[in-house]
Amino acid sequence: MKTTIALLIISLCVGVSAQAQKRRRTPSRTNIQPAHSTNNKPRILGSTIVITTKNGDRITGELLDLTAYSARIKVDNLESLIALDTVASISFDRAPVAAPAQSIGYVRADFARDTEPVLNIFQTLSASLKPGVDYTEYGRQLSELRRASDRLVTKYSATENTAEARAVSLLAGAMTDYAWARTVWTLKFGRSSDGTIAETESPIVADSLALYSDLRAASAVGNRISADKLISGLWGKAAEKIARARTLIAPAR
Repeated sequence: MKTTIALLIISLCVGVSAQAQKRRRTPSRTNIQPAHSTNNKPRILGSTIVITTKNGDRITGELLDLTAYSARIKVDNLESLIALDTVASISFDRAPVAAPAQSIGYVRADFARDTEPVLNIFQTLSASLKPGVDYTEYGRQLSELRRASDRLVTKYSATENTAEARAVSLLAGAMTDYAWARTVWTLKFGRSSDGTIAETESPIVADSLALYSDLRAASAVGNRISADKLISGLWGKAAEKIARARTLIAPAR
């Protein structure tokens, strides 16, 4: 899958570059672009990207960065890092991303009704997260949450209602934060007596620190990372997204 996505990326960049070269051909040297021209930058950055994951989720946002391993996008002023091995397809729209409207409207009553129990599960998990929480119990609650959130995301992933799409994106992001936290928690076992881990131990650790630069500073212990602080920070990021999603559905309740 990574090879397929990488080839798609390369072909898009080459195609855009070729078109740019054709437009820049002029008979006179006086029209040469100045040295600071940005024509050599990949044109797909800053455009709209539509990602469909292997789970069936459909995510649309502004492409910020793209490598052979991951895509960084901005959705609703929140940045997300998506591993390409979880991606089923990618499509691009090279038109610039339009500025978000000042008002995004309201969710429908049936969306609010379907989302409410999922939000309750999110908040139950959030309320249980404190020092001393059991690892096995956390895993059980996370599995329950994943089943509920996956059903919601699958049902409304294609919604054309802006507020609903934003709420779905926030909940999907919160689910990712909780899943990453469990991975970091697993890494902590048997790694170090002082509870620290290296950034290079897992792509999840690297992606978490790259996406949330404030967590890097908060969890740094010399050249290593405090697993507990990173876990706590990811839980906090998830809680922020849950609160914003609840605010979006409040008018329809």
